[in-house]
Amino acid sequence: MPHRFPSGGTGTRTAFFGSQPSQSAQIRSWCQRGVRLPAHRAFPVLVVVSELVANAWLHSASGAECGRVRIQMRHLLERVLLVAVTDDGPRPGQTVCLPRLTPEADALATCGRGLRLVDRLSVEWGWDGEPGRPLTVWAHIDPYAPAHESVEA
Repeated sequence: MPHRFPSGGTGTRTAFFGSQPSQSAQIRSWCQRGVRLPAHRAFPVLVVVSELVANAWLHSASGAECGRVRIQMRHLLERVLLVAVTDDGPRPGQTVCLPRLTPEADALATCGRGLRLVDRLSVEWGWDGEPGRPLTVWAHIDPYAPAHESVEA
């Protein structure tokens, strides 16, 4: 059974940001304030949110002029945070792109590692929605989990 991101509720922080990559620093700042953790503990959250937002901008109407992303964060348990990024759905005429891990990328490739990073830094991740409509990609993150010895992402 998929883990759905709750649509609201106590403790859920929600913000909307536009389609400009120049907003990346503002998004990270909003997340840092929201998690209320020291920088070294917040790092996995910031990386995951940055990757999910970048994918929304690249693969959906969120990256088009007047596009936007919705970011939600919520503490689930003492140590686990739930983060979710909702896009604006596919761009008109664009093939629907669903979030999935691709085979290991070529070590010299310039892209294709984002969801692998999300996978490595999350307890679990997934997506909700209907293909062809806005999608929400979510991740459960334990900022106290030990770092992987080798991150091949």
